[in-house]
Amino acid sequence: MRQFKNRKAFTLIELLFVIVIMGIVGGLALEALRQYYEGIYRTGEYTKRVAQADQILEQLAKYFENGISASIIRLDQNDAAFGSVCNGVPVAGDDGNDYTIAFVAVDDEGVRGFWDGIRWRPGWTSDVLSIGTNLVSADANYTALDNISDLDTNPDRAAIFRVDGLGEGADECHRFGWDLTGLPDTENHTYATIQSVDSDTNLTLDKVLSISGQANRAYLLRTAYAFRARNGVFSMYSGFQPWNGELYSSVAQRILGDNVAHFTIMYDASNTTVNSSVGNVYTLKICMNGIDANLNDSTLPQNQICRERMVHVRY
Repeated sequence: MRQFKNRKAFTLIELLFVIVIMGIVGGLALEALRQYYEGIYRTGEYTKRVAQADQILEQLAKYFENGISASIIRLDQNDAAFGSVCNGVPVAGDDGNDYTIAFVAVDDEGVRGFWDGIRWRPGWTSDVLSIGTNLVSADANYTALDNISDLDTNPDRAAIFRVDGLGEGADECHRFGWDLTGLPDTENHTYATIQSVDSDTNLTLDKVLSISGQANRAYLLRTAYAFRARNGVFSMYSGFQPWNGELYSSVAQRILGDNVAHFTIMYDASNTTVNSSVGNVYTLKICMNGIDANLNDSTLPQNQICRERMVHVRY
């Protein structure tokens, strides 16, 4: 008769050893799984925030393209109260501070013209005659532009910008009305406000736009724009007119994005000089909140996700 060999069972020490090994292997597997899914989440959040930053920059570029280079200004450094401080023009090496970036833009409708029912007609021409307080242009149609939106109604009178007048008047904070304190802007011939639309080709202004009688590259101004990052929210302000004494804080904000930690504009004067006759290239920079080690939103500079875009400001 065949006899079976008796096998010994695991000893307690051997059983504990097996349990410890299985625990270590299981722990390593769980950690690997955690890191795998954390990596997926972190990559997904990074991709999403990069896309958000690029989308914001795409929107910004469209507004900045019609901006006047000499009017681009930094306001309200590092969350100062709305419209309280004018910090001057953007300078190289000052991209670590937050500002409200504001500028005056050439009216897009005036540049684009209007449809008269048969063909597109020029609504505005940049070469005008300045005769006293009258502005004359045989190629314009001021009546059509006035019908689109009133040019001569208080308190929102539109203005005429004259490129070759930038050398006159006060400094950049006062030139377009960003800073209402200090000396009055009585000698500023960079722009004049429209008092009345007299005909298709004639306007009456509040002052003489050009004493020479000829104004080259004169453009219609209806609004300024301001962009501000505050408490993670990135907002745009439009529909205000600094030349009429209005601050951007007087209009409602339009939210362009959230999770924005930092916004700045950079200009390198070593490559080009500010010249509204040819336009200038600026760098727009948006930084989104990053993700820290615990997968929480982080505003720390080392965690921020930053994107830049160069834009040609045409005027």
